[in-house]
Amino acid sequence: MANSVLISLFQNIEDELNRAYERNDIKKITELLSDNWTILESSTGLTDKSKFIGAIEDGKLVQIKMLKEVQEVRFFENFAIVISKGINEGQYLDKSYSSEQWVTNIYVKENVNWICIMTLEVPVNCS
Repeated sequence: MANSVLISLFQNIEDELNRAYERNDIKKITELLSDNWTILESSTGLTDKSKFIGAIEDGKLVQIKMLKEVQEVRFFENFAIVISKGINEGQYLDKSYSSEQWVTNIYVKENVNWICIMTLEVPVNCS
């Protein structure tokens, strides 16, 4: 599959996930993330899916804006590594945040759907 086709495919998947985050749509987020999904980010370290969803349910985490532009896709038979550059805005524990970051999402194909199993976030400005 051509890289431009892969970028387009995964941009659509990322956009769907972004919309779910912006709506704080727990049901949709839960569908798009694997049960054993984990996020690794610089400010909170490793967080599993249940803690992440719990923070949204409790109102501790409110995501307002999530945009990612897919830069690169590494495709393997049943999984893909998707590297994007994005911006994320919201509130965590009643404190506003805004960040520009590199995001790596790892997806596995389950039947016909691509499900995210891990997210890694790195600030764009790493200095």
